[in-house]
Amino acid sequence: MIARVSSRHQVTIPKAIAKAFDLKKGDVLEVEKRGHKIVMVPKEVIFENKYPREDLEMAEEVLSKGSSRKEVSFSSGAEMVRFFKKRIKK
Repeated sequence: MIARVSSRHQVTIPKAIAKAFDLKKGDVLEVEKRGHKIVMVPKEVIFENKYPREDLEMAEEVLSKGSSRKEVSFSSGAEMVRFFKKRIKK
């Protein structure tokens, strides 16, 4: 697939690629140079002002393998993000 760079250095990601990676408006991509290639990797960004402090502290403990007062484990980063998003909606 081919994508064109605009005058503002913007690139439109082909629909098939966006769909394959479930990309939506506002999603964040890490962009890096690898040799003579440009590599974009979807990233989940956690903004501190969006998540309750207690949730971030609990996640930090769990991810650093510290002991948490409340046992919490996630099988993937996506599962962790879903957990926190549900907490935000409460």
